[in-house]
Amino acid sequence: MESTENSHTEIQGAEGVRYHKLLSVLDRSLASVVDSFKLEELQAIFPDLAQQIPEKLADSYEQISSYLRNSANADFQAILMQYDMAIKLAGLDKLVGEAIERKAAASNDGKQPITSMSPETINRGRSAAIKQVELERVPF
Repeated sequence: MESTENSHTEIQGAEGVRYHKLLSVLDRSLASVVDSFKLEELQAIFPDLAQQIPEKLADSYEQISSYLRNSANADFQAILMQYDMAIKLAGLDKLVGEAIERKAAASNDGKQPITSMSPETINRGRSAAIKQVELERVPF
């Protein structure tokens, strides 16, 4: 039981910005799909039931909507857990944060980040270092 609580705590602690955005997208997607199914449409499909027992039809509609939302949410959560998405997305958040910090530190040092250099400049810089090593090896 303790290991389950620890793993759950790790997942909660690992949840980052991207994970919360993913959950937000899920909520919006479910809302758009489930909310597109209206009680009026169900009443149009079953007009006799809508006339005879409208309360039960409305209750059935609520149960169907709730089931669809909960079932899809549970399936999505199972997928997230199966692929350790909370931890992976938290790692991605950390990686992006470190890259932003490195870029800021490089701009403060006056160094140009490699991502803003052309491929020719990068290759020239590497070949210059190789040539320097070769020149140091060759006796004059």
